[in-house]
Amino acid sequence: MLMTFLIFLTMPLNTSKNFKTSPKLPKPSVILYFPTPFPYHRPWKGVPLALLAISRILDKERYTVKIYAPFLQNNSIKEIIKYTKQNKVVCLGVSAMTGFQIYDGLKISKQFKKVFSKIPIIWGGWHPSILPIQTVKNKFIDIVVRGQGDKTFPRLVHALEKKQNLKSINGLTYKYKNKIITTPDSTPVKLDDMPPLPYHLINIDKCLWGTEYGVKTLPYISSYGCPHRCGFCVEEVVNKRHWTALSAQNIFKEWKTLIKKYKVDSIAVYDSNFFVNEKRVSDLCKLLVKYKLNIKWGNANGRVRQLSQFKPETWKLMKKTGCAMILTGAESGNQKALDLISKDMNAEEIITFTKLCHKYKIKILYSFLVGLPWSKNSSENKIFVADEYKSTLSLIDKLLKISTTNRYTYYVFLPYPGAPMFHRAVSFGYIAPKTLVGWSNYLMSPEDAFQSVLRQKWITPKQATMTAMLTQYIFGLMDLDSINMLSQRINSKIGKFIFKFTYKITLIIVKLRWKYKYFDLPLDYWLFTQVHKYARLI
Repeated sequence: MLMTFLIFLTMPLNTSKNFKTSPKLPKPSVILYFPTPFPYHRPWKGVPLALLAISRILDKERYTVKIYAPFLQNNSIKEIIKYTKQNKVVCLGVSAMTGFQIYDGLKISKQFKKVFSKIPIIWGGWHPSILPIQTVKNKFIDIVVRGQGDKTFPRLVHALEKKQNLKSINGLTYKYKNKIITTPDSTPVKLDDMPPLPYHLINIDKCLWGTEYGVKTLPYISSYGCPHRCGFCVEEVVNKRHWTALSAQNIFKEWKTLIKKYKVDSIAVYDSNFFVNEKRVSDLCKLLVKYKLNIKWGNANGRVRQLSQFKPETWKLMKKTGCAMILTGAESGNQKALDLISKDMNAEEIITFTKLCHKYKIKILYSFLVGLPWSKNSSENKIFVADEYKSTLSLIDKLLKISTTNRYTYYVFLPYPGAPMFHRAVSFGYIAPKTLVGWSNYLMSPEDAFQSVLRQKWITPKQATMTAMLTQYIFGLMDLDSINMLSQRINSKIGKFIFKFTYKITLIIVKLRWKYKYFDLPLDYWLFTQVHKYARLI
């Protein structure tokens, strides 16, 4: 799911001499950069799925696609500049989501522009797709690719290489002299017609990590979009609530290839909604059973009501084929809040779903949020937020009685442009960042809850810190799977002993805090954030 991009509309770029090609000469190169999603002190690795998606056609056409990221190279910008000086490069592409990826992406774009002022810098991904005009106004960005870039980006590369104008390419927003040009939206991609993701373009060994359900887990995506109407979500802007997916047969073929080629033992599914079509899920599971493909799969996102209506046969197949964890947006224990965000479910359905997953021994990763813009009246809103907390924590208590193996995450609501709740927030006085840079520290859960800048009008700084404390500390330590997973990352026997000993003591404090719902005087949480920051385990 993920994916964006100075060229003149009616005349060639004045740098066309850099892009001259001949059928007898090798294809030129395309450079892509995946910014880190978190501050530099926090190590992160994974697979830049969005960059692989926009590379698959170019790779088939034998372009040289070079992918860079902080976890793939020691000094990305140094290597990018060195490579560009030695090769014919069409463009630099950057994929970014809201938050720190914008900061890191702009840092690289600025350094690249200083050396190669004539080579276009193209941005894509969720944030540029949501705010393309604001994004392209940045002086270090020339073109934005909106929405799914799987076909749009290759077409743009062809046009840049052949010195053609961009008028006929849908899905672009770009600069022309003193104007910003926007072409019509692109059409949804038919994933079954696309080549598989070219994982060979990156060093997979640097991208795998251990999860609750595997030692070598590989990120994967099988569909784009989601047809549902959650009021806080920007799917409606990016994918127009259109869902397009690979067939079960093609998913099976790709998983089989990935297991054989990279020796992975688990797949982390990063679809916006993997479970839209029950038959597709069932067909995939039947293929996994028929051909005895031994794999664990998890992180798959689905909706409570929809999954609860799956047939028992489908659930049995999911369990049998290694479904280990489902991600779901439970959002709130407060029915008024669920209705406000058009979640189309109730709290009792969350309980039913939890019992169902417990029956089939499938872990749930719940996502909750708090701090919705309920009223313009500050007193009324304060009461509503307090009730949100009370209802949600009460619901979690009920869920813990059903199963203690699930994980809970809690975030502060942030209004995103284009989502229905954004318009409500603005009408209540919310002022969004006016420039791309302003969105670079726009996070639902702060990296450091004691130094974060509160951007929400409907929640107090104390409540925001408590929310971060719950998701990072309370729920984090109560999840035994996560603790075991972190312990495996410590190589030293002494380090493991200290970690486990400290954890057991801290867990006593955490359980007492949760039992009595006492979250004041968070000295223990502050100490945890320092370990979180400097131990570099997460």
